[in-house]
Amino acid sequence: MTALARIRQALFALAVVFLVAVTGHRLLTGSSWLSSIHYFVVTVSGVGYTEQSDSPPELKLFSIFVILIGMFVVGYTITMLLQSMIEGQVYRALGIRRMTQEIEQLSGHTVICGLGRMGQTLAEEFSNRNVPFVVIDQDSDTALTARADGMLIITGDALEEDSLIAAGIERAKVFVAALHSDADNVFLTLTARNLNPKLRIISRGELPATEKKLRQAGADEVVLPAVIGARRMAAMVTRPHAAELMDLMVSDKSLRADLEEFHIPPESLLVGQSIREVALQTRHHVLLLGLRRQDGDMLFAPAADTKFTPGDTLIVMGKQGDLRLFRQAHGL
Repeated sequence: MTALARIRQALFALAVVFLVAVTGHRLLTGSSWLSSIHYFVVTVSGVGYTEQSDSPPELKLFSIFVILIGMFVVGYTITMLLQSMIEGQVYRALGIRRMTQEIEQLSGHTVICGLGRMGQTLAEEFSNRNVPFVVIDQDSDTALTARADGMLIITGDALEEDSLIAAGIERAKVFVAALHSDADNVFLTLTARNLNPKLRIISRGELPATEKKLRQAGADEVVLPAVIGARRMAAMVTRPHAAELMDLMVSDKSLRADLEEFHIPPESLLVGQSIREVALQTRHHVLLLGLRRQDGDMLFAPAADTKFTPGDTLIVMGKQGDLRLFRQAHGL
């Protein structure tokens, strides 16, 4: 039986005893409802009252019954309430401790600062793709909801170094500054860069003028939601079908198509082979959109004779099942 069920059971028993005691006292003595309620409270609380020696035997027996049953039920109710409070604190402490241990074991994860609209969308996408991440948010209610959903979350101010360290920023691979204030994101980016110089930092900015400041503070990429939104709306006007395809790929789960990138390690079977020899589209049903060389050079729609080298990154599109088989077949 859950703690809430036990509390409900105790309150129900207390209500039944209250009704029986008050109604019985009124019927036996002819007193008013207020006097009968006062009788119940005085009796079960143990305060006591002046008992008349000439009280009829049935009233004395009824008083004994109310005292014994009432004190038992009241004690049981108080015990259930205290037990539930203690259990809640213990479970919460154990949950936080277990979550802290999980965070301490993470390495190469992503840290998300701010669980607003953008942060929630990021967390949902990372969960769907099994990307390990830790969230930092100072709102306790938001943290409780996120923890109930299975997220690893640190309740605290993201601008404080202690919160960043608790989220494992020194072992993280990617850092996302998604706070609402541009000034906070600039300060947060600077702090994160100082704590982990190798960290890949993606920062949010509201104003276009903030992009330069974020990059000077150490951001590798800057996302401007207003600018991106405007460009998407323009694409819907000028290239509606292309925009529709992109929307389907991002939001329509029934399409089961996705954009993915694969890094080619030195031991991969792709090393030394050309695009024609691999036959991505005809053999694997995977469309190669681009190829990023290790030196940073990006090739869009590379020629069929282009050979794969270690350190290259493939940007491909296809159904999720085909992408998974392609990755497994070539050791990616």
